[in-house]
Parts: sequence; C-alpha cells; structure tokens
Amino acid sequence: MRRRSVTHEELDSYAADPRPGDIWWCDGRALGLPDGGKVRPVLVVHGGGTALSVVPLTTRRPAERAVSVSHSGGVSWLTNETRTVESSALLSPLGKWSGFAAWSGKR
Repeated sequence: MRRRSVTHEELDSYAADPRPGDIWWCDGRALGLPDGGKVRPVLVVHGGGTALSVVPLTTRRPAERAVSVSHSGGVSWLTNETRTVESSALLSPLGKWSGFAAWSGKR
C-alpha cells in the first residue's frame, strides 16, 4: 500500500497541542510496550496539558471487533489499550480520524 504524504495545508491545520481524534507518530518507549522503542502511530483520545491519553495502533488486525483507522501512514487497527504519554513523545502528525466521534461515543 502506498503511503500518502501530509500536505503543508494539513500540517498547518494541526494545533500546537494534539486533539482527540488526531493520529500521531509516537516514541514507542513512552508507551511501555514489549516491542521497546518502535515508533508507532497512536490515536489521541483525550488531551490536556502535557499528559495525553492515547490508544496505540497496530498493523496486525485483532481477532475480535477490529476497528480500522486510515491515516497518511496507511491503515492501522485500534488496540484495546489506553496509555498515558507526555505530549513530547508525539513526533509528527499523521492525520485526523473521521470515525473518532462515532467510536468514542460507543466507549
């Protein structure tokens, strides 16, 4: 699958602070996952100050109730984990998830 580059207009649309529904590349060390420092995409679910709640995304489709998320890096799947990271762990934006409002309303 070909990855789509983020345009200058899209980058300009991002606020200085990540917002719920945004997808960002995240330093994997901040997530405390077994794969160590692998940089991976995350979905921001709650933000405020320097601490953010994020859901790590994966390229492996989970067996049950899989929810796909499209972004400029490709397609990922939501995991069932929520993590708290410092905003400084987010490296660069990948897009906004159009399905965030519907998904978060079901949680």
